[in-house]
Amino acid sequence: MIRDLLTVLRCARLAIALPVALKDAVARAPGAVRDFERAVEPIVRDLLSEPEREAMIASLRGTALSFNVGIHAYARMAGQPCDGELVMLAGSVARLYDDLIDNGGDPEIDSWVSSLFKAGGHAVPHDHHRRLLAALYAEIHRRAPGELWHTALLELHDYQVLSRTQRDPGTPPAQLGKITRGKGGLAGVVLFGLVHPDMSVVQREAVMEAGEALQLLDDYLDQDADLRDGIGTPLNRGEVSLAEVGARLRALRPRLAACYGAAAARPFTATLLLVLVADVLKHHQNRRATRKRNTPLGLLLAGGTHAIPPKRAS
Repeated sequence: MIRDLLTVLRCARLAIALPVALKDAVARAPGAVRDFERAVEPIVRDLLSEPEREAMIASLRGTALSFNVGIHAYARMAGQPCDGELVMLAGSVARLYDDLIDNGGDPEIDSWVSSLFKAGGHAVPHDHHRRLLAALYAEIHRRAPGELWHTALLELHDYQVLSRTQRDPGTPPAQLGKITRGKGGLAGVVLFGLVHPDMSVVQREAVMEAGEALQLLDDYLDQDADLRDGIGTPLNRGEVSLAEVGARLRALRPRLAACYGAAAARPFTATLLLVLVADVLKHHQNRRATRKRNTPLGLLLAGGTHAIPPKRAS
């Protein structure tokens, strides 16, 4: 715990705009919940029945709220408009997609998802989870501007399939590093590309760096669960430390300032620090029984649970 807190303290320079980032995240939460209710909930309610319907809504909403913070912060930094409903659709698809790939146990899911993404949401679904993913993705495809996000999504899926080798304890560190950069970096390009479809090559490289750091933070938060499930990551194998992730976040600040301007980059880098702080707190509280508050801020802090729980050996 002390070591992790020291990492947070070393990133204190990023905190200059933290009050602005925190205020913005809290202020946007109620509107984001309403965006979710308009864009995502009707699709879920139309395709799923109880008791799964409400559990799915809670899972997708929590994850989408977390994504909402980062995407809005990026849009503000890049000076781009941000469609709140599109953001909530994207966060929902990210949650369901990850769980279908990692937890669904469907041997044909990789090729089906590839067909779905290439067909723009018109691949024929065979079950209710596939139907839901297809419907949510089709709505994103209908609304999203440009091609950057879609091109990056096809690349991202290849890395998601490659990540199955993380279950092999013999996977070399270089391969794990490649998977982490591919999954995290391209996820950043997909999500931020939804609001900034014409980002430059230099901006894309900076976004890739930010996405990789966020993937490492996600791996840090999921260390215990990944170890139980036999999934190796650079974090839980000790090949990368949280202190190194903090150093990457600090190194990002001048790169982002060069791409977007120093003043514009400050709130976004503060948002990255906010993710770091939140993940450290969640990581050290995840074994305590905590009461979840059913408010926009409570939902934002809680994040999302699995839409499809992992199947663990008893």
